[in-house]
Amino acid sequence: MKETKQMMEYGVVVDPKTQTEPPDPTELQMGPDDPGHDDPVYVKRRQELFALCRKHRLEKLGPPTIEYNDDETRVWREVTPKLDELHRKYACAMYLKAKDELGITQKEIPQMKTLSEQLGKRPSKMHLVPAEGSLAYRIFYSYISDRGFPVTQFIRHKSKPGFTPEPDMIHDCLGHVPPLVNADYAAVLVLIAKAANASRDPFQVQALKRFSWFSIEFGLIEEQGETKVFGAGILSSLNEIPHSILDKGVKREPFVTDIVIETDYPHTKMQDHYFIIPSFAFLRREAEDLVKRFGIKV
Repeated sequence: MKETKQMMEYGVVVDPKTQTEPPDPTELQMGPDDPGHDDPVYVKRRQELFALCRKHRLEKLGPPTIEYNDDETRVWREVTPKLDELHRKYACAMYLKAKDELGITQKEIPQMKTLSEQLGKRPSKMHLVPAEGSLAYRIFYSYISDRGFPVTQFIRHKSKPGFTPEPDMIHDCLGHVPPLVNADYAAVLVLIAKAANASRDPFQVQALKRFSWFSIEFGLIEEQGETKVFGAGILSSLNEIPHSILDKGVKREPFVTDIVIETDYPHTKMQDHYFIIPSFAFLRREAEDLVKRFGIKV
């Protein structure tokens, strides 16, 4: 009798069906690790934005225009100057150029609708899709397959402006949006998304998720003899930027696809293992080779 291979994710055994049959919650779900879960005013605001952004996503209306309140603007103005200082030191050249070209400022929270229009005029031809919260990977990938990147529009709680347990506006706007300008970066995203949607093999989908995690979310790149950051999960974290580059207890190694797709990762704390790519063209070739090796038609 053939032994069924177990699927591990986040250090625990999971049902492979979660990779190919994802949930799509219709109501806001906030865990106890969210600093705002006991703040009724914040919860109500999150529920309102959840309903609005979900409506715009499902009805394909594009990102709604949000009138941000004083608390949200205060958090943005507190976090973004600190992030920008770290970006100038540790972010890759592609990211810095794109961030400057998009005109993302530290004073006002940008509208995702405006940024989406700007991206549409770039060679990558990406656009932004409103997301009510963190979307299941397969749903997330379904939008990227059509060159749409799902982005949230809520702001983390004011009590802990340096922390968010799930992707928020700061993570998406300052982490994911600028690199979407780059054609190779966008091509990797779209290819992984199309492959993940086309495959019915949950282990292939998991491998593609890991490829994306250790590159798009938490990737490092070698530039002129220095290691720089390009992963969105790092770029949007005040603590993880210096941690990823300077911490001596962290493992950093060259990006080898066969190692990457067999490596599990934590999703609720800073990473202890990073992979370094030599270029975005390299990452694109590796993604193309992986999809071809899996025999996935895209």
